[in-house]
Amino acid sequence: MRTSERIKVILDTDIGDDIDDAIALSFALGSPEFDLLGVTVVYGDVVTRARIARRLLRLRGRDDVPVLAGFERPMQFDWHPGTVPEECSQRLAVADDVEPVDRSRGAAEFIASRAREHPGELYVLTIGAMTNLAAAICMDASVARNLAGVVSLAGYVPPRQAIPEWNVRYDPLAAQVVCRCGVPWTAIGADVQGENRLTAVEFAALQAARRPWADFLLRLVVLMKRHKGGGDPNVRAIEDVASAHVADVMTLASFLVGEQMDLRPGVIEVASDGALAFRPNEAGPHRMAHARLPGRAYRAEIVRRILAEDG
Repeated sequence: MRTSERIKVILDTDIGDDIDDAIALSFALGSPEFDLLGVTVVYGDVVTRARIARRLLRLRGRDDVPVLAGFERPMQFDWHPGTVPEECSQRLAVADDVEPVDRSRGAAEFIASRAREHPGELYVLTIGAMTNLAAAICMDASVARNLAGVVSLAGYVPPRQAIPEWNVRYDPLAAQVVCRCGVPWTAIGADVQGENRLTAVEFAALQAARRPWADFLLRLVVLMKRHKGGGDPNVRAIEDVASAHVADVMTLASFLVGEQMDLRPGVIEVASDGALAFRPNEAGPHRMAHARLPGRAYRAEIVRRILAEDG
């Protein structure tokens, strides 16, 4: 996947609940390998999600990156069991933001237009449900053939891939559209990160750097731990947080250290419950990660890229 030029990407995300979405966006902004063309948001309260992404971009001085609100519900409209959204755990971080979110065009339209503008060059990275991308593919048949590829945080590393993972289970139909449309699709399991969780050591490094975007990111970590899924009211500061997972970052890392993930070609199938099945095939249109990154190998690199002044 690596090229000598910057890799054009759109980050499609459900930022605002788990913290790894915001970490992934920060990682992309601090990585010279990537040319971030836009951020699209999906699932539930997409306005709050868009505001969180917009705030993080502005703190990095990247007002030039558009943020597009996408679909609030899955393609079949009704929520699948266990996927009804809660309030965004990080909503208080943008409680002071009353600037309207532009809804004049949607995420699917944006993805389709950028794919037409950059045929064979653009990757869509899905780190939430694939609803926005699937809608773009259904809207415009040229999207699948124009995209250079799709990389998704989806499923688990074999042999656990038969367990329905959240991003696929939320909207299995959307994943089936992506799977069957012919676009080169890479699935990075939610467990490929191994033990690459940010810990108190990394939080202290982010805090010591005194970068506005790093401070905002740490606030999002605290809000997630305090409010997500009932949360822990005892968490009031970053010093109260032991660790935070970074799974979504691995979609970006797959371009940089993909060999360590043992990406194998083949054919992926998506069941109606969101489970993935992989069949090896050297000529297959898909790839799936088959190995976890070793131990703590990538923590320092994640922090370095988050703190980088310019990507």
